[in-house]
Amino acid sequence: MNKLISLTVFLFLHASCTQNHKSVAENSIISATDSAQYNSTQTDTAQLNLDGVKVSPENFKILSENEFIRVVEYSLKPGKKDQWHTHPPKSGYIVSGGTLKIYPENGEPFVSIEKAGDTFWSNYVGKHHDENIGNTTITIILTEIKSCK
Repeated sequence: MNKLISLTVFLFLHASCTQNHKSVAENSIISATDSAQYNSTQTDTAQLNLDGVKVSPENFKILSENEFIRVVEYSLKPGKKDQWHTHPPKSGYIVSGGTLKIYPENGEPFVSIEKAGDTFWSNYVGKHHDENIGNTTITIILTEIKSCK
């Protein structure tokens, strides 16, 4: 697991400061590659910060942290929901997949198919909460960007 975390951190930290993102239309079924990008905007310190680790500690667990990144394991069991939260710019690796229904604060809920082994990048994601509407526990390793300097 430590090798997986180290590899994920290295690959995504390298790409995170330079990679562009694309917007995804809401109210559609999307893949993990685009799932976190539905509400992305440029990073702004004035944006709302509802830390998933603080508001849903049963779903978010810090695995590693330094001044540049924070690696978080996100897990959601079938039929469960997490609390309203936001995300800083981040990359993700789907450890175990499933089907999420995502409820953005200012939009229609949509379904996201998370496939094991997929990766994604996302800029800031606004206030939302997720529900696991599938039959499997979803686990995602998130590498959140704190600083590129």
